[in-house]
Amino acid sequence: MNSRLLGVAARLLDERRAYAIATVVRRERPSSASPGNTAVITGDGEVHGWIGGSCTQPEVVRHALAALAEGRPRLLGFGALPGEREDIVPVPMTCGSEGKVEVHINPVFPAPEMVVVGSSPIADAVVRLGGAMGYRVATGEDAMQRARRERSQGSRLYAVVATMGQGDEDAVEQLLAARPDYLGVVASPKRMVQVRDHLTGQGICGSRVADVHGPAGLDIGAESPEEVAVSILAEIVALATGAPETARAEAAATPAGATEHATDPVCGMTVPTDGSRPSSTYKGETVYFCCPGCRARFDANPAAYV
Repeated sequence: MNSRLLGVAARLLDERRAYAIATVVRRERPSSASPGNTAVITGDGEVHGWIGGSCTQPEVVRHALAALAEGRPRLLGFGALPGEREDIVPVPMTCGSEGKVEVHINPVFPAPEMVVVGSSPIADAVVRLGGAMGYRVATGEDAMQRARRERSQGSRLYAVVATMGQGDEDAVEQLLAARPDYLGVVASPKRMVQVRDHLTGQGICGSRVADVHGPAGLDIGAESPEEVAVSILAEIVALATGAPETARAEAAATPAGATEHATDPVCGMTVPTDGSRPSSTYKGETVYFCCPGCRARFDANPAAYV
Protein backbone atom coordinates (compact mmCIF):
# COMPACT_ATOMS: atom_id res chain seq x y z
CA MET A 1 0.00 0.00 0.00
CA ASN A 2 1.54 3.30 -1.09
CA SER A 3 1.43 6.57 0.82
CA ARG A 4 -1.52 7.87 -1.20
CA LEU A 5 -3.67 4.90 -0.27
CA LEU A 6 -2.58 5.21 3.36
CA GLY A 7 -3.78 8.81 3.24
CA VAL A 8 -7.15 7.73 1.81
CA ALA A 9 -7.52 5.10 4.54
CA ALA A 10 -6.62 7.61 7.25
CA ARG A 11 -9.11 10.14 5.90
CA LEU A 12 -11.90 7.58 5.81
CA LEU A 13 -11.25 6.61 9.43
CA ASP A 14 -11.19 10.28 10.44
CA GLU A 15 -14.61 10.58 8.77
CA ARG A 16 -15.69 7.38 10.56
CA ARG A 17 -16.42 5.64 7.27
CA ALA A 18 -15.90 1.92 6.85
CA TYR A 19 -13.85 0.57 3.96
CA ALA A 20 -12.31 -2.65 2.70
CA ILE A 21 -8.70 -3.29 1.73
CA ALA A 22 -8.33 -5.60 -1.28
CA THR A 23 -4.86 -7.04 -1.90
CA VAL A 24 -3.67 -9.34 -4.68
CA VAL A 25 -1.81 -12.15 -2.90
CA ARG A 26 -1.19 -14.58 -5.76
CA ARG A 27 -1.50 -14.84 -9.52
CA GLU A 28 -0.87 -17.26 -12.35
CA ARG A 29 0.03 -15.68 -15.67
CA PRO A 30 -1.36 -14.29 -17.83
CA SER A 31 -2.98 -11.67 -15.59
CA SER A 32 -2.81 -7.89 -15.39
CA ALA A 33 -2.67 -7.88 -11.58
CA SER A 34 0.46 -8.56 -9.57
CA PRO A 35 0.94 -9.69 -5.96
CA GLY A 36 0.92 -6.65 -3.71
CA ASN A 37 -1.47 -4.61 -5.83
CA THR A 38 -3.83 -2.99 -3.34
CA ALA A 39 -7.04 -0.98 -3.41
CA VAL A 40 -9.21 0.74 -0.82
CA ILE A 41 -12.92 0.25 -1.50
CA THR A 42 -15.46 2.46 0.26
CA GLY A 43 -18.95 1.50 1.35
CA ASP A 44 -20.44 3.13 -1.74
CA GLY A 45 -18.25 1.08 -4.08
CA GLU A 46 -15.63 3.74 -4.89
CA VAL A 47 -12.23 2.20 -5.70
CA HIS A 48 -8.91 3.82 -4.81
CA GLY A 49 -5.89 1.94 -6.13
CA TRP A 50 -5.42 -0.99 -8.46
CA ILE A 51 -6.40 -4.68 -8.15
CA GLY A 52 -6.77 -5.63 -11.81
CA GLY A 53 -8.84 -4.61 -14.79
CA SER A 54 -12.40 -5.20 -15.87
CA CYS A 55 -12.08 -8.97 -15.44
CA THR A 56 -11.60 -8.78 -11.68
CA GLN A 57 -12.49 -5.32 -10.36
CA PRO A 58 -16.32 -5.57 -10.49
CA GLU A 59 -16.29 -8.86 -8.58
CA VAL A 60 -13.76 -7.52 -6.07
CA VAL A 61 -16.02 -4.54 -5.41
CA ARG A 62 -19.08 -6.78 -5.04
CA HIS A 63 -17.33 -9.02 -2.54
CA ALA A 64 -15.83 -6.04 -0.70
CA LEU A 65 -19.31 -4.64 -0.08
CA ALA A 66 -20.47 -8.08 1.08
CA ALA A 67 -17.48 -8.34 3.45
CA LEU A 68 -18.38 -4.91 4.88
CA ALA A 69 -21.98 -6.03 5.39
CA GLU A 70 -20.91 -9.27 7.11
CA GLY A 71 -17.94 -7.84 8.98
CA ARG A 72 -15.70 -10.74 7.94
CA PRO A 73 -12.70 -11.01 5.58
CA ARG A 74 -12.64 -13.35 2.61
CA LEU A 75 -10.17 -14.72 0.07
CA LEU A 76 -11.33 -14.70 -3.56
CA GLY A 77 -10.00 -17.19 -6.07
CA PHE A 78 -10.55 -16.04 -9.65
CA GLY A 79 -10.48 -19.13 -11.82
CA ALA A 80 -10.59 -21.46 -8.81
CA LEU A 81 -12.86 -24.48 -8.98
CA PRO A 82 -15.64 -24.96 -6.39
CA GLY A 83 -14.35 -27.12 -3.55
CA GLU A 84 -10.76 -26.71 -4.69
CA ARG A 85 -9.76 -25.11 -1.38
CA GLU A 86 -11.88 -24.56 1.70
CA ASP A 87 -10.35 -21.14 2.42
CA ILE A 88 -11.19 -19.69 -1.00
CA VAL A 89 -14.39 -18.21 -2.39
CA PRO A 90 -14.32 -19.33 -6.05
CA VAL A 91 -15.06 -16.59 -8.60
CA PRO A 92 -15.36 -17.28 -12.34
CA MET A 93 -12.60 -15.72 -14.45
CA THR A 94 -14.38 -13.98 -17.32
CA CYS A 95 -11.26 -13.00 -19.27
CA GLY A 96 -10.11 -15.15 -22.16
CA SER A 97 -6.56 -15.20 -20.80
CA GLU A 98 -7.62 -17.91 -18.31
CA GLY A 99 -5.17 -16.62 -15.72
CA LYS A 100 -5.74 -17.11 -12.02
CA VAL A 101 -5.72 -14.45 -9.31
CA GLU A 102 -6.26 -14.58 -5.54
CA VAL A 103 -7.45 -11.41 -3.80
CA HIS A 104 -7.75 -11.02 -0.04
CA ILE A 105 -10.45 -8.63 1.17
CA ASN A 106 -10.38 -7.26 4.70
CA PRO A 107 -13.13 -4.94 6.03
CA VAL A 108 -12.00 -2.06 8.25
CA PHE A 109 -14.39 -0.28 10.61
CA PRO A 110 -14.09 2.82 12.79
CA ALA A 111 -13.26 2.23 16.44
CA PRO A 112 -16.40 1.45 18.48
CA GLU A 113 -17.93 4.40 20.27
CA MET A 114 -18.86 4.23 23.94
CA VAL A 115 -21.01 6.74 25.77
CA VAL A 116 -20.90 6.72 29.55
CA VAL A 117 -23.56 8.64 31.48
CA GLY A 118 -23.11 9.42 35.14
CA SER A 119 -20.65 10.81 37.66
CA SER A 120 -19.71 7.86 39.82
CA PRO A 121 -16.65 5.71 40.55
CA ILE A 122 -18.10 2.96 38.35
CA ALA A 123 -18.64 5.41 35.47
CA ASP A 124 -15.04 6.62 35.84
CA ALA A 125 -13.76 3.04 35.82
CA VAL A 126 -15.76 2.20 32.68
CA VAL A 127 -14.33 5.30 30.95
CA ARG A 128 -10.76 4.27 31.80
CA LEU A 129 -11.19 0.66 30.78
CA GLY A 130 -13.11 1.52 27.61
CA GLY A 131 -10.36 3.91 26.56
CA ALA A 132 -7.72 1.25 27.22
CA MET A 133 -9.63 -1.11 24.92
CA GLY A 134 -9.52 1.40 22.08
CA TYR A 135 -13.10 2.66 22.22
CA ARG A 136 -13.85 6.32 21.49
CA VAL A 137 -15.32 7.22 24.86
CA ALA A 138 -17.59 10.21 25.46
CA THR A 139 -19.06 11.43 28.74
CA GLY A 140 -21.44 14.13 29.90
CA GLU A 141 -23.44 16.11 27.37
CA ASP A 142 -20.97 15.12 24.64
CA ALA A 143 -22.02 11.53 25.23
CA MET A 144 -25.66 12.24 24.41
CA GLN A 145 -24.74 14.30 21.35
CA ARG A 146 -22.50 11.55 20.03
CA ALA A 147 -25.17 8.94 20.59
CA ARG A 148 -27.75 10.94 18.63
CA ARG A 149 -25.65 11.52 15.53
CA GLU A 150 -25.89 9.40 12.40
CA ARG A 151 -23.83 6.23 12.51
CA SER A 152 -21.69 5.02 9.63
CA GLN A 153 -21.85 1.53 8.15
CA GLY A 154 -20.50 -1.11 10.49
CA SER A 155 -19.87 1.29 13.36
CA ARG A 156 -20.65 0.06 16.85
CA LEU A 157 -22.18 2.08 19.68
CA TYR A 158 -22.09 0.95 23.29
CA ALA A 159 -23.77 2.87 26.11
CA VAL A 160 -23.46 2.53 29.88
CA VAL A 161 -25.67 4.39 32.35
CA ALA A 162 -24.03 4.63 35.76
CA THR A 163 -25.91 7.51 37.34
CA MET A 164 -26.67 5.42 40.44
CA GLY A 165 -30.37 6.27 40.36
CA GLN A 166 -30.02 9.95 39.46
CA GLY A 167 -32.06 10.38 36.28
CA ASP A 168 -31.28 6.94 34.91
CA GLU A 169 -34.78 6.48 33.41
CA ASP A 170 -34.43 9.62 31.27
CA ALA A 171 -30.88 8.68 30.23
CA VAL A 172 -31.94 5.17 29.20
CA GLU A 173 -34.93 6.52 27.29
CA GLN A 174 -32.76 8.94 25.31
CA LEU A 175 -30.11 6.33 24.60
CA LEU A 176 -32.67 3.78 23.41
CA ALA A 177 -33.63 6.24 20.69
CA ALA A 178 -30.06 5.94 19.34
CA ARG A 179 -30.48 2.15 19.09
CA PRO A 180 -27.07 1.26 20.56
CA ASP A 181 -25.59 -2.19 20.08
CA TYR A 182 -25.39 -2.46 23.86
CA LEU A 183 -27.12 -0.46 26.59
CA GLY A 184 -26.29 -1.37 30.16
CA VAL A 185 -27.59 0.15 33.39
CA VAL A 186 -25.71 -0.09 36.66
CA ALA A 187 -28.57 -0.72 39.07
CA SER A 188 -29.97 -3.30 41.44
CA PRO A 189 -32.52 -5.85 40.17
CA LYS A 190 -35.28 -4.06 42.11
CA ARG A 191 -34.32 -0.70 40.63
CA MET A 192 -34.25 -2.22 37.12
CA VAL A 193 -37.89 -3.29 37.52
CA GLN A 194 -38.74 0.36 38.13
CA VAL A 195 -36.71 1.49 35.13
CA ARG A 196 -38.38 -1.05 32.84
CA ASP A 197 -41.82 -0.07 34.11
CA HIS A 198 -41.04 3.57 33.37
CA LEU A 199 -39.88 2.77 29.84
CA THR A 200 -42.96 0.69 29.13
CA GLY A 201 -45.14 3.45 30.52
CA GLN A 202 -43.55 5.78 27.96
CA GLY A 203 -44.82 3.52 25.21
CA ILE A 204 -41.48 1.89 24.39
CA CYS A 205 -41.87 -1.56 22.84
CA GLY A 206 -41.41 -4.44 25.23
CA SER A 207 -38.76 -6.10 23.04
CA ARG A 208 -36.64 -2.95 23.10
CA VAL A 209 -37.03 -2.67 26.86
CA ALA A 210 -35.91 -6.28 27.12
CA ASP A 211 -32.72 -5.41 25.21
CA VAL A 212 -31.57 -3.17 28.06
CA HIS A 213 -28.94 -4.99 30.11
CA GLY A 214 -29.61 -4.43 33.75
CA PRO A 215 -28.03 -4.96 36.14
CA ALA A 216 -25.20 -4.36 33.66
CA GLY A 217 -22.27 -6.76 33.48
CA LEU A 218 -21.62 -10.46 33.71
CA ASP A 219 -22.10 -12.03 37.12
CA ILE A 220 -18.47 -12.53 38.14
CA GLY A 221 -18.88 -11.53 41.77
CA ALA A 222 -17.57 -8.01 41.11
CA GLU A 223 -17.43 -5.66 44.09
CA SER A 224 -15.07 -2.73 43.44
CA PRO A 225 -15.83 -0.14 40.75
CA GLU A 226 -12.98 -1.50 38.64
CA GLU A 227 -14.30 -5.05 38.92
CA VAL A 228 -17.80 -3.91 37.94
CA ALA A 229 -16.29 -2.10 34.94
CA VAL A 230 -14.51 -5.31 33.92
CA SER A 231 -17.78 -7.24 34.12
CA ILE A 232 -19.54 -4.65 31.93
CA LEU A 233 -16.80 -4.59 29.29
CA ALA A 234 -16.75 -8.40 29.32
CA GLU A 235 -20.48 -8.43 28.63
CA ILE A 236 -19.97 -6.03 25.72
CA VAL A 237 -17.19 -8.16 24.25
CA ALA A 238 -19.28 -11.31 24.60
CA LEU A 239 -22.19 -9.61 22.86
CA ALA A 240 -20.02 -8.19 20.06
CA THR A 241 -18.35 -11.52 19.33
CA GLY A 242 -21.50 -13.59 19.79
CA ALA A 243 -19.54 -15.85 22.10
CA PRO A 244 -21.62 -19.01 22.62
CA GLU A 245 -19.55 -19.81 25.69
CA THR A 246 -21.25 -16.95 27.51
CA ALA A 247 -24.71 -18.47 27.38
CA ARG A 248 -23.39 -21.88 28.37
CA ALA A 249 -21.40 -20.44 31.26
CA GLU A 250 -24.37 -18.50 32.56
CA ALA A 251 -26.59 -21.56 32.27
CA ALA A 252 -24.04 -23.66 34.14
CA ALA A 253 -23.78 -21.00 36.85
CA THR A 254 -27.54 -21.07 37.49
CA PRO A 255 -28.07 -23.20 40.59
CA ALA A 256 -30.67 -25.91 40.78
CA GLY A 257 -33.98 -24.68 42.12
CA ALA A 258 -33.37 -21.14 40.84
CA THR A 259 -36.26 -18.90 39.95
CA GLU A 260 -38.42 -20.23 37.13
CA HIS A 261 -39.40 -18.05 34.20
CA ALA A 262 -42.32 -17.59 31.84
CA THR A 263 -42.92 -15.74 28.58
CA ASP A 264 -44.86 -12.49 28.54
CA PRO A 265 -47.56 -13.24 25.91
CA VAL A 266 -47.75 -9.58 24.87
CA CYS A 267 -44.12 -8.67 24.14
CA GLY A 268 -42.41 -12.07 24.25
CA MET A 269 -40.00 -11.10 27.02
CA THR A 270 -38.81 -13.79 29.46
CA VAL A 271 -39.85 -12.83 33.00
CA PRO A 272 -39.40 -14.43 36.44
CA THR A 273 -42.37 -16.10 38.10
CA ASP A 274 -41.25 -15.27 41.64
CA GLY A 275 -43.85 -12.55 42.13
CA SER A 276 -41.53 -9.66 41.29
CA ARG A 277 -43.41 -8.91 38.05
CA PRO A 278 -47.13 -8.21 37.35
CA SER A 279 -49.42 -11.18 36.69
CA SER A 280 -53.02 -12.03 35.85
CA THR A 281 -55.18 -15.12 36.01
CA TYR A 282 -56.78 -16.37 32.80
CA LYS A 283 -58.87 -19.57 32.71
CA GLY A 284 -57.34 -20.72 35.95
CA GLU A 285 -53.74 -20.18 34.78
CA THR A 286 -51.36 -17.49 36.02
CA VAL A 287 -49.95 -15.31 33.26
CA TYR A 288 -46.82 -13.26 33.92
CA PHE A 289 -45.83 -9.92 32.39
CA CYS A 290 -42.74 -7.72 32.15
CA CYS A 291 -44.60 -4.60 33.23
CA PRO A 292 -48.06 -3.20 34.06
CA GLY A 293 -48.47 -1.95 30.48
CA CYS A 294 -48.32 -5.45 29.01
CA ARG A 295 -50.70 -6.73 31.69
CA ALA A 296 -53.21 -3.97 30.87
CA ARG A 297 -53.11 -4.82 27.17
CA PHE A 298 -53.60 -8.51 27.94
CA ASP A 299 -56.46 -7.93 30.36
CA ALA A 300 -58.24 -5.78 27.77
CA ASN A 301 -58.25 -8.61 25.19
CA PRO A 302 -56.79 -11.91 26.43
CA ALA A 303 -57.95 -13.84 23.35
CA ALA A 304 -55.59 -11.78 21.18
CA TYR A 305 -52.54 -13.11 23.01
CA VAL A 306 -53.41 -16.67 23.98
